[in-house]
Amino acid sequence: MREGEVAVEAPPPRDAGLVFIGRIRTPWTSRDDTPRQGSLEGPVCRLEIFDPWKPALQGLEKFGNLEVIYWLHLSRRDLVLQRRHNEGEPRGTFSLRSPVRPNPIGTSMVRLVGIEGATVLVRGLDCLDETPLLDLKPDRCQFSPAP
Repeated sequence: MREGEVAVEAPPPRDAGLVFIGRIRTPWTSRDDTPRQGSLEGPVCRLEIFDPWKPALQGLEKFGNLEVIYWLHLSRRDLVLQRRHNEGEPRGTFSLRSPVRPNPIGTSMVRLVGIEGATVLVRGLDCLDETPLLDLKPDRCQFSPAP
């Protein structure tokens, strides 16, 4: 913990029925090496989709950008006040994009590079190798009505 941070004892978890649909493969094995935000020019990362979810990839190739939703499985879950890295006063967890959250769900907008069987290739991720994958969605802007 950094100076000024506050942790709480979280209530016991309830099963939300989450199912990991795959695993994310990135070049990063340490939080210190992982970029703070992904770049659409960053390295190609792999979303390995598990059975029985492979058929759900059908039609995904039509979209240039995707939202990747993942479970930050190595994150603390007990901080309510946090200090940004080398920066200022503590702030409430919900005012930060920190991976330390009561429910450590991460999201990234990525560029689709290609699909190879049950593996989706993307650029723009900012998570550790072996991160559990929760969901994929086409970029919501492509579904917004035209003005």
